Amino acid sequence: MILLCDTCSVLMLIRIAPEMFLDKRFECITIKNVCDEIFRTSKFKTKYPWRIKYKSKLKSLGSTIEKDPLIQNRYKIIDNLVESAGVLNEKTGRPFYLSRTDKKIAACAVVLKHGVSTVEYELTHFLKQQFNKRVIKPLTIINYWLKKGFIKWNDEKQSVIEDWHTCNEAAQDRADIDKFHHLTRRKYPSL
Repeated sequence: MILLCDTCSVLMLIRIAPEMFLDKRFECITIKNVCDEIFRTSKFKTKYPWRIKYKSKLKSLGSTIEKDPLIQNRYKIIDNLVESAGVLNEKTGRPFYLSRTDKKIAACAVVLKHGVSTVEYELTHFLKQQFNKRVIKPLTIINYWLKKGFIKWNDEKQSVIEDWHTCNEAAQDRADIDKFHHLTRRKYPSL
C-alpha cells in the first residue's frame, strides 16, 4: 500500500530512512504543500534545524497529479464538509479543523486510494469517519521497514526516536512499541 505522508510523519521518518521518497520499496509519497511547509514554516526552522540536510531527499507528487480535476473536485467537497457544512467529529462533538494541507492530503489519498501516515488527530478522525481511510503512525511504518529489511537499526536511528520524545512528538501505539522492542531489542523512549 502506498502511503501519503503528512508534514509530521515526514519530519519523524525522513531521518530514519532518507531515501523513503526516492526508493520505491518504501512506498511513501507526499504532496508539494508538505514540502513547502517543512521549509517555509518558521516553527520548523527552530524545532527541526536539521531539515535542510534532507531537502534533496524530499520528492512530492507532481503538480500535474495534484491539479487533476478529480483531486480538485474532491478537495472542494472536503473543504465544503469542513468549512460550510460543519461536519462534526464524532469523537469530540466539535467541528473538524483541517488546514489547507490536511484537506489536500485527504483529497489526494481518497482519489488515489492511498493510505495516510499522520499523527494529527483531526486528520486521522476525519479520514476514518468520512472516508474509512487507513491511517498509519510513523512507528508502524518503521516496524514494517525493519521487518522487510529496508533499514537496519543502529545508534543513530535510536537517537532519532529519542529526539521524537525530546521534541514532544505524538505518542505511538503500545502494540507498535512492543513490536519495535521485539524487532530491535532496544527500548522505545517513553513519555
